[in-house]
Amino acid sequence: EWRDPDRIIAAGIEPWTELSIWLPEGEAHDTMHASDVSKARAAGLRIRPLIDTVSDTWAWLQQIGGVPPQRPDRPAPGLAADRESAFLATVPRG
Repeated sequence: EWRDPDRIIAAGIEPWTELSIWLPEGEAHDTMHASDVSKARAAGLRIRPLIDTVSDTWAWLQQIGGVPPQRPDRPAPGLAADRESAFLATVPRG
């Protein structure tokens, strides 16, 4: 469910780690989503179709039992279910 980004930040929910691949507007967001890749493309970088990446990732996950490996020195990715429920219950839709 959509919530106002300022409320997410105010609740102490960590961008990128607790909300995977999400960054609020600002420098980090702009760097991630609006970086100039023209030099890389000129040097031969090819961008593959998203459907290929999704299909290959799904096939790989199925091959390894459906659970991606995690680094032992990092916290589990994502927002804990109880924390998400509490946030959604107390913060109106934005």
